[in-house]
Amino acid sequence: MEDYSEQIEAENHKVTDKIKNAQPFLVDVVPAKSVIPELNDDAQKTLLHAGPPIQWSEMTGPMKGACIGAALFERWADNEEDALKIFEAGEVRFIPCHHVKAVGPMGGITSGNMPVFVVENRLEGNEAYCILNEGIGKVLRFGAYSQEVVDRLDWIKDVLGPTIAKALKLSEEGLNLNVLIARSITMGDEFHQRNIAASLNFLKELSPLIIKTDIPE
Repeated sequence: MEDYSEQIEAENHKVTDKIKNAQPFLVDVVPAKSVIPELNDDAQKTLLHAGPPIQWSEMTGPMKGACIGAALFERWADNEEDALKIFEAGEVRFIPCHHVKAVGPMGGITSGNMPVFVVENRLEGNEAYCILNEGIGKVLRFGAYSQEVVDRLDWIKDVLGPTIAKALKLSEEGLNLNVLIARSITMGDEFHQRNIAASLNFLKELSPLIIKTDIPE
């Protein structure tokens, strides 16, 4: 490895430079299957997940729980028992989020009808995608799959996602995430366990636009 240390260092600098120089703008919210072709195959049930490639039998309990919740959300099954049969029969294909330009929190379980943020890097024109945060309490990302969780996912799909999408279309260039991140960091956020400032800044930017949309109260 020592023989390649300088080359490795140079390549690492290229990566960090891309991260530092990126100009990410939040430009839309759309169903995941509309921007990720792998989720748009009616003949093949597919879920995205965080981390390297993994199969159902290798997953931990919370990750399996999130998969069950996604199956219930997609109406692949009516209950936990039927969902388990689908996974144990190998009917679901699993793909790492990073293989399709996406990221996801915790287990990262993402299905075709879940809304995703569309983030455009204005420097190079590439896009990346991420599902919307469910909030706190019983949530899919931690493996919960009760009716309460599914109902919230339905609300995100039917109400929250379309509302944010309409608001962003009224903005001049989308939401500059570098500006929002910098402002939130100076207010104490570290963008993992604490995102209070970022949430408020996000709401501050979108609220005037949401009011202008035709979304009912």
